[in-house]
Formats: sequence, C-alpha cells, structure tokens
Amino acid sequence: MIIRFCNRPSERHIKDYQPFFITMNNPENRDFEIIPPEPRAGDNVTIRGTSSAESVDIAMTFTRTVPVKGGKYKCRMPDTEVPERPNRLTVIAENVKNLKVRVKILLWMTRRARASEGVAEIRESDVPSGKYDIRIEGNAAEGQSQVNLTVAASRTIKVENGRFEETFPTKTIPADEFEVTVAEQTETIKLH
Repeated sequence: MIIRFCNRPSERHIKDYQPFFITMNNPENRDFEIIPPEPRAGDNVTIRGTSSAESVDIAMTFTRTVPVKGGKYKCRMPDTEVPERPNRLTVIAENVKNLKVRVKILLWMTRRARASEGVAEIRESDVPSGKYDIRIEGNAAEGQSQVNLTVAASRTIKVENGRFEETFPTKTIPADEFEVTVAEQTETIKLH
C-alpha cells in the first residue's frame, strides 16, 4: 500500500496535506472494501480484503513541500503513528544539502544523511510502534525556496484464512481525499 500526500506549502503543520493514496502491492489480492465508505476526517478507516498470499505489504507515504528560510528547512509532525513491526520508515528530502530526522517517544533519536544530487534519504527498519513526535530539518540546496519531503511508513499484514484487515486513523492524515488500490483496483475516497 502506498499512501501519498500532495500538499500546499505550509510552515510546519501536517494538516495542510492534500490527496492521500493507498496502494497495496500484491498481485494476489482479489477483493477489498473500505469501511466506512464515506469517512469523515478523524475517523478510523478499515481496509478489509481477501488474498491467496500469506501476507500483504502495506506502505503509507506522504509528500510535503516546506519553505526554505535562511537556507534551512524544517517540518514538525507531532503524534505520527508508526505501525507495528515488521515495518519500515523512510524519509526523503529533495533540493537539499543534507537531512536530519529527529524522532521522540521518550527520548530523542537523531539520524543524519548527506544529499547526493540534491536528494537525501534515511531508512529505518523495525521501528517500535507508537506515536512519535517527528522533526525533519536540514540545509537546502543553493538557491532553493522550498524543499520536498516524502515520508513513508510500511508494514507487512498477515493474511489469515484468505482474509486481511488493517485499520488506520485519519486524524493525523488531514487530506481532502485518498485513493485505495488493491491489485490494480483503485477507489478514490473523500474525507468529509
């Protein structure tokens, strides 16, 4: 599943993100439903489906454009939920010299990366699940007025008796709409 936000420029608030996409990448998926079919912002949304595979990989991704001030960029994402293990967390910054990601549950953990051709990336696997305060910052590439940040969280969902189900909150995903795609079946849903 790939979740992607396309946002309006904003200072530091995830609430300005726009379209939200979910794509489940597994050709064995045969069917799925979204509950509720017309969710409101803040609702929990459940994706329920069938598959002949043993598991389904799901990834949630959003992209945000943040302004550059004084040659630096920063973005804060409080109360970001990281799914249960096994999972992967990826942060990519474009139009930058470097990237620093700070994550806090109890204590701050920091990861740094230098950019190659204006792109810096940090990947972590098996991050403990929970709500995190995430801060992304760094130095922008010369002459840049904005930076594109992409954050992806993914996990593997077990299929039991041919069925899978995943529920996620929309309160930290303040998007106008999102798409759900399972095995080349795509549905666009507006958050009301």
